[in-house]
Amino acid sequence: MSIGHCVPYVRVKDARASLDYYHRCLGFHKEGEQDKHCVAICRGSLRFFLSERAEDGAFGICVYCTVNDADRLHTEFRRAGARELSDVVEMPWGRDFSVRDLDGNELRFGSPRPDASVAA
Repeated sequence: MSIGHCVPYVRVKDARASLDYYHRCLGFHKEGEQDKHCVAICRGSLRFFLSERAEDGAFGICVYCTVNDADRLHTEFRRAGARELSDVVEMPWGRDFSVRDLDGNELRFGSPRPDASVAA
């Protein structure tokens, strides 16, 4: 059996405003839309749905994303005006930081050390 990838639904109040923020500050692009209340976005192999629909989850989730260079991505986000951006910190599994979207959802981005796992 093969298991594919995970595409989380991120609950937002306004899909269009969130799409603008994710594009302008986090570098995501619109990939498609189910309707005006649910937009698919991507950046590289990362994919999310930004959904206004209550049945698609709750506000305030946290999604962890692995990247190859957390420091460089942090600098990019800071320059683009990302809000509630933490510092990059050294963790037992690697270097990571977090950023919040317009609705308080947290995205964590981390670069794992070669000798550690994210689950450490």
